[in-house]
This record gives sequence, C-alpha cells and structure tokens, in this order.
Amino acid sequence: MIGALALAGASSFAVAQGESDWADVEGRIQYAYYTNDARALNSVLAALRSKAIDGETEAAAEIGARAYFRALAQYRVAQVLSTSKKSQSKDAIDECEDEIDIAIEALPKIPIGLDETDAGRRQRAEIYALSTACAIAGRELTSDAGESRIAEAARLEPRNARVRLFEALVAYADAGKDISAKAAAIVKLRAVIVMFEQARAAASTTPEWGAAEAYAYLGRALYEQRDIVGAREALERALLVAPEYAYARKLMGQITR
Repeated sequence: MIGALALAGASSFAVAQGESDWADVEGRIQYAYYTNDARALNSVLAALRSKAIDGETEAAAEIGARAYFRALAQYRVAQVLSTSKKSQSKDAIDECEDEIDIAIEALPKIPIGLDETDAGRRQRAEIYALSTACAIAGRELTSDAGESRIAEAARLEPRNARVRLFEALVAYADAGKDISAKAAAIVKLRAVIVMFEQARAAASTTPEWGAAEAYAYLGRALYEQRDIVGAREALERALLVAPEYAYARKLMGQITR
C-alpha cells in the first residue's frame, strides 16, 4: 500500500523534470525508508548514477533531479542506519550534503534584473528543505547554513508543507528546554499536518514524502511532552498514511508497552 501512496504523486521538483520517471524513483526511496531497507536504498543510489554516455553532457535539469533524489536517498540511508551503524549514517549525511550542493548548482541561473521562475523557486525551496532535513538528521542545527536555508525556503514557498515541516522541526530542536517555545513548535507541526491534509484532499495527486513523517514527528513531540493520548493518535494517523512505517511503529511500541 505504501508503494501506491508514494507513487500517487511526484514532488514539485519531480514534476518539473520530465526526462526520467522521478515519481517512480521517489516511490522506491520512500518504500525502502518506511520498511527500513538500507539495501534497497543503496540499490536506488546505484541506479541513480549518471547515465550520460562518454563524450555527452547531461542536461542541467537531469543533473539537478538526479542529485536531488540521490540526496533524498542518502538522507533516508542516514535515518535507517542512525541507531545500528552510526559511522555509515554520518557518511550518508555527508553524501547528502554533497548532492544538495550539486542540485543547487544545477538550478537555472537567474539573469540580472529578472525574477526566478515559479518552477525554479519551487525547486530551490524543495532543495533547501531537504538540505535542512539532512542537517537535522546529522544534528547540525546550530550551523548557520541549515537555518538560513530553511528561512529562505519558507520565504520562497510559504505554502509548501515540506518546507514548513522542517521549519517546525528546527524550531522544536532550537527550543531546548524552553517549554513555551516547544509548545509553539508543536503548534507549527499541527499546522503543517493541516497543510498536508488540505493538499491531499484538494488535488488528484497527494503530497509526496512528508505527510506520514509529519504525523510521526508530531507523535514523538507529544510523547516527549507526556501527551500520551495525542501521541498515540498522531502515530495512528502516520500508520494510516504509511502502514509499514517502521519508525512510527517503533514509537507506537514505546507508548503502548
């Protein structure tokens, strides 16, 4: 079922790139992540190596899309290996950051005096959001680059649910032991979930990665705040979106044991 959900809609970044079936790639990455399958993620990474023939130059759009999805796959590898193989998880974060740099460099150049196109702006925001996700996974939120990128992403695409998701997660991490700041971050997480649900209800395609994760992160945050009922409800919703979501199942097990 997860595969069908993940394949139901391509990201705005994927839709903008037309030469490869990026929606299928994204679906494979998501399914492998949800099922904690590092081997499958590495298979996707191998398949995403450049297909340019010697002497030929790959189009910038293809380079950018390939780098974006390699970054997404590396981010998922880092998450899957975060508890069992921390050294490899850190290596995956480093690779994610390298791919992000390639994706940014491949974005269309903006002529002086002209504004960035809507498509370019969406792609840039998606890349910046993924960059922040990698920073969160690597626990590098104190770096100025991660914070400035999510702020810029929110400026570019204020209605992008993935952008707002990682903006909320940065706020939650930055809150530390400040109870009121954590509560404000949880309010942001709830607002993100509304954004995902509205997008799912209003469009023929669903938002890609992020919806199940938003519920799971909300569940974790509520559990940390001792709101067991709210945490269970959020995790149940995560598992409705992605029934095989191993991380959500693990959190649910901690709550119900």
